Amino acid sequence: MFKKILVAALMVASFSFAQLNFGAHAALNMSNFWGDDVNEPEMGVGFSAGLGMKLSFPLLPITLAPEVLIDMRNVDAGNDVTITEWALDIPVLVRLSLLPILYLEAGPVVALNLSSTAEADGVEVDLDKLGIETNTLELGVAFGIGTGIVPFVDIDFRVNLGLTSWAGVDSGLNSTEDMDMQTLQFALGATYWF
Repeated sequence: MFKKILVAALMVASFSFAQLNFGAHAALNMSNFWGDDVNEPEMGVGFSAGLGMKLSFPLLPITLAPEVLIDMRNVDAGNDVTITEWALDIPVLVRLSLLPILYLEAGPVVALNLSSTAEADGVEVDLDKLGIETNTLELGVAFGIGTGIVPFVDIDFRVNLGLTSWAGVDSGLNSTEDMDMQTLQFALGATYWF
């Protein structure tokens, strides 16, 4: 019983000394699709930028790091068709410090699709006219590794794996059937902490 009380007291003390930081995050990403309805698209280059928060607990090797990012994803869908999506990504990552300068991070990601367009041979094509309706909400997971070698700067590599369907196909009678097509993204980014 004494051990449980001691552990609880240490946890409370750790939370009372927690450090809160805010920062600006930017990343270069490579995006693609995965799933059974994917016809071997090629990765496209995009970027993300936004704000982050870091809540560090001094007695624990764990940090909570949520972010709000504007994300531009490009995917080369083949046949000279490029799909561009703008999304609002909200990852809530938990970091586990392996060493003082090295950490692993993982957590859920919620993405809100702000706009999706396709371009074929330099001409913009409306996805709705192709019978494709993009989903407004996407759920996924992010995981990666990062370092804090430079003071106030974290550099990380992440994999964002969409778990819900990116789009649906118009199946007639005002109904849409979800495609087995999720997003996959590799991102190399940096965060400057104020």
